[in-house]
Amino acid sequence: MSKSRADELPDPTPVELNRIVTLAEASRLSSLSVDTLRDQFPEKIVQLSPKRAGMRVGHALMLKKTAT
Repeated sequence: MSKSRADELPDPTPVELNRIVTLAEASRLSSLSVDTLRDQFPEKIVQLSPKRAGMRVGHALMLKKTAT
């Protein structure tokens, strides 16, 4: 049986887990829509400017585990 790509990737470092990404990228990492992130997890969203919001990589990955 072949390994999936996720099995081949190393664990993210603490610095990588604290990195803030756009909500579009957080949506991709968590497998949840941007609207779901905004509606159900507003406490995880970091307001970068009046028009820009993001989320920490660690939070997005944690949401993926709770969503499945």
